[in-house]
Amino acid sequence: MKGYKGKIIHVNLTNREVHYVPLSEELAKKYIGGSGIAAKIFIDNYKPDLIPFSPDNPLIFMTGPLAGTKVPSTSRFTVSALSPLTGIWGESNSGGYFAAKLKFAGYDGIIVTGKSDTPVYLYITPDRIEIRNASNYWGMDTYKTEDALKETLGKNVEILTIGPAGENLVLYASIVNRKGHLSGRTGMGAVMGSKNLKAIVVEGERPVEVADSERLNEILKEILPRYQENITVLALRDSGTNSSFDLGIQMGDVPIKNWGLGKWDKAEHLGPSLYKETIYREIDTCYNCPVACKRIIEVNDGPYSVEKGPGPEYETVCAFGTMLLVDDLKFISKVNDFANRMGFDTITAGSTIAFLMDLYDHGFITKDDIDGVNLEWGNKEAVLELVTKIPTKEGAGALLAEGSEKIAEKLGKGKEFLTTVKGLEVPMHDPRGNFGLAIGYATSVRGGCHVSSLVYPVTAGFAYFPEIPELVDFGDPLSDESKAVLAAKANDFGMFFHDSAIWCILGGSVLNATEIVNIFNAVTGFDFTIDDILEKGERIWFLKRGISHLFGMRAKDDKLPAKIITPLNEGPTVGVAPNADKQLKEFYKLRSIDSETGLPKKEKLLSLGLTKLSDLLYNKNI
Repeated sequence: MKGYKGKIIHVNLTNREVHYVPLSEELAKKYIGGSGIAAKIFIDNYKPDLIPFSPDNPLIFMTGPLAGTKVPSTSRFTVSALSPLTGIWGESNSGGYFAAKLKFAGYDGIIVTGKSDTPVYLYITPDRIEIRNASNYWGMDTYKTEDALKETLGKNVEILTIGPAGENLVLYASIVNRKGHLSGRTGMGAVMGSKNLKAIVVEGERPVEVADSERLNEILKEILPRYQENITVLALRDSGTNSSFDLGIQMGDVPIKNWGLGKWDKAEHLGPSLYKETIYREIDTCYNCPVACKRIIEVNDGPYSVEKGPGPEYETVCAFGTMLLVDDLKFISKVNDFANRMGFDTITAGSTIAFLMDLYDHGFITKDDIDGVNLEWGNKEAVLELVTKIPTKEGAGALLAEGSEKIAEKLGKGKEFLTTVKGLEVPMHDPRGNFGLAIGYATSVRGGCHVSSLVYPVTAGFAYFPEIPELVDFGDPLSDESKAVLAAKANDFGMFFHDSAIWCILGGSVLNATEIVNIFNAVTGFDFTIDDILEKGERIWFLKRGISHLFGMRAKDDKLPAKIITPLNEGPTVGVAPNADKQLKEFYKLRSIDSETGLPKKEKLLSLGLTKLSDLLYNKNI
């Protein structure tokens, strides 16, 4: 078995013990890597009374078998645990250089359990793992922490760190590497903070072996030229993830005013042209990725100055731009820089502020509820005042740190303004402009998400897998027909492609399914077919969903919020919206899921080899 290092680190911070867990070929073949293997580790160590900030909540960092190889766009890793934001299965996915470096150190992943009495960081090399004192770094932002650790340990290390938001258990705190690469969603940084783990530092130079280097080189020789001619790659290299903004406005993909408007005459101020003219300085990229979609920006003048560093992605431009009716890229850059330094997710943060703006606009809350702030649409200073209070939970920051759904629960009102699925705020892509996103969001295993399945990249047209008919013949984008079967296959393929083998959905979009399988086999030495990887993806999807069932998730949690599927009165999608209930009913039937409970049929789980999950869900003696 090649590609894998065959070893996972397990650190118990309570008793400060370190041991190694073997990554067997059987485990690799069934669950691949990334959050697939993480989910298997989680279910094998399941505790029914587990809560997110319990020392027993395992925080699992996993790479895929391709990380550290010459395969482009695969230096990614996942972070998984029980989510403090949603209370169900949580995971986040990040790029950068960390995944490759961990493999170079000789490990496929890290499991962290327990809780240290004092702040610590992990120092990992091929020869040793140390739990070191991090008291001097506690309270530092992520940028200063990384700089300080590199000054002490050398420039050749890769670092994951949390900021004050993670230390103070903001429910959507992120984990940051290289300052601009974030494991942002579902609050994995808060789980890390609850363990008093400030950072993980890795160094190593041992290469990753592949099974068939000659075959791999042949495939790469064929595909590498595409990175110089593929239209999606060229757009990303030119303008980053915000390259899709202008087209998104025209197609009705971009949410405006907390999903309440279909058009906005100031949206053009946030597009890629002005981004390049006003804040852009240079490009950046992940390990061995020719796409180079990362932006380095700088703001030298005005009240929102930002030193040269990572710029806002498309999601942040929308979350703090169109969602709030703010048309100022320099301001958004300031918020982005603050969020990266403090370590919190901009999608949940921006959506939570948009939710509060809606409440304020409709008289559900007043200035007295939010520290005297005039939270009118477009009020940048009000937004900035609230944002800066999130990581320390100062004043109204304590409310914002909970995320929008928990705020609604505490207030006992305003749920009609929520944009959450399973407690997670949906990303910045509108299902009224692409009906497939409705079932994609509803069935995402971690809550509202556009990347855990391949519904979005396939329906948006930048990924094409002709070998899988359901991912090609999905009908009119503004029709509910064929969307359920699309979502089923997109979930299965996505669990393999993005979550477990861990290709980036952007860089990996130049490949077809046959090439993906051939590359994977050349690296690992396995002999999988497309049908094989779809079956493995299906197993992983049901396992992750099943873990959430163990913590109370049911059919009601698959419902979409009315805010994102209410027809708009203007714009490119005026008067249309998906029938999410129709799509979901068809999906349940395809997946052998009970329509009343949302639980999978026992026979389905057994057919996938998920015996323990079946026993936990259906045998009350366990």
